Amino acid sequence: MTLPSLLKRALADLWNDLGTHMLTTVVIFLSALIFSFFSLIYFNLQNFVEHFGTELGLVIYLNKATPQDRIPALYQKLAGLEGVQAVVYISPDAAFKRLASYLKDEKDVLKGVDPKFLPPSFELRINRAVFHLDRLKRLAEKINRWPEVTKVQYGQEWLNKLKRFSVLLRAVVLISGLLLVLSSAFVVSNTIKLTVYAREQEMEILRLVGATNGFIQGPFLIEAFFQGLLGSGLALAFLYAGYRYVETLMGASCLLKGVNISFLPWTFIGIILFGSIFLCVSGTALAMRRFLRL
Repeated sequence: MTLPSLLKRALADLWNDLGTHMLTTVVIFLSALIFSFFSLIYFNLQNFVEHFGTELGLVIYLNKATPQDRIPALYQKLAGLEGVQAVVYISPDAAFKRLASYLKDEKDVLKGVDPKFLPPSFELRINRAVFHLDRLKRLAEKINRWPEVTKVQYGQEWLNKLKRFSVLLRAVVLISGLLLVLSSAFVVSNTIKLTVYAREQEMEILRLVGATNGFIQGPFLIEAFFQGLLGSGLALAFLYAGYRYVETLMGASCLLKGVNISFLPWTFIGIILFGSIFLCVSGTALAMRRFLRL
């Protein structure tokens, strides 16, 4: 039997039993949508962590009594440390101007204050430090022992929380994906069994007149292919529409205007589509195999 004939039979069967096939498609749609939603959040969090990791660094506060002629030597010493990407010296005057710009309308509170009350400092940028927190901690402890240094800050507690949240979200994505696959497989398998049993008499007649297993199985597998493709495709389209809507809202918000979000990578989109199709086709093939006693 040719592919066009099998396709014609499959489309006719889909139309004749639309309710049952729609149930399978809806299950695939909801499963793919939930999994894709968590994946989208995870991918954007990872992008944020990677971007933040390139900007992360240490703030090193020096003793106010540190002589000015020691600054160049300390600069060279810091620049030579492993993993240090850039070093910026912040004088007390520069720190005072920065503080005044932060205060904006309330900067009048600084009137009469000597800028020298702020200590000189260095800002170090550490490449991908968020992925090497232990190394960053050791570096901070090493620098903190220098006689000219009074304090080293790098937001360890906040970074640890960010990393833990990233790991937790990844576990949620993996666990939800596994549970959704199992539940979808159960529903799809039982729906297919109902379809097979409903058409059992038809298939028995086909076998009696000499129809091959391929002739009997073909329309079912094509139907499963369309269900998997339609369900996952609609889920991704729905998610993309939501993503574009959120992106528009963020662009209009002054608070979130600089925050960039991205959609799922093409490779992951392909995995979702292929996985949904494979789930439906393999479930159908297994149900048919038991019925045909292959």
